[in-house]
Amino acid sequence: MEAALAQFMAAADCPLCLDILNDPVTIDCGHNFCHSCICHSWRELRDTFPCPTCCHPSQGGRWRSNPQLGRIIGIAKLLHRSMSKRKRQEERHLCEQHLQALSLFCEDDLQILCPLCMQSPDHQDHRVRPVEEAASEHKQRLRSYLEALKQLADAQEINQHSKPKKLRTEREDGKPEMEISL
Repeated sequence: MEAALAQFMAAADCPLCLDILNDPVTIDCGHNFCHSCICHSWRELRDTFPCPTCCHPSQGGRWRSNPQLGRIIGIAKLLHRSMSKRKRQEERHLCEQHLQALSLFCEDDLQILCPLCMQSPDHQDHRVRPVEEAASEHKQRLRSYLEALKQLADAQEINQHSKPKKLRTEREDGKPEMEISL
């Protein structure tokens, strides 16, 4: 799929600027160009307007806008960006030293490893297991910690609301009469 998309993107290049077609137009012979490129190419011409690719004469320097090709190129650009992003993400999950998938987790060092790293003397006697298994257990552990913290916060909130409050009653002249603790 990646190779097919690369071929499509190469075929979608403007023969004049050698970049992906922008605002594509089609001339009489069927070749496609960027609107601005063909305008620039034919800017000085008056009588004959040859195709920059095949030299076929175009009547009066006319072209047709090709919005359908423009939309197809737009979709191809999105696919290309999406595939490039996914490829970069996949590359990030490779061991820098051995260029193998990081699929193991060392519990002793709290490191993600590839199978070759696990065989090194640094991790020989360590507890190592698949990343997915370790991630699941660590997520459960974090959830239990969060639940305990939430319970502690709730208890502190209840404790703050139940602190004794002092009420003062005042005499008519504004002086305190007595204090009552609740």
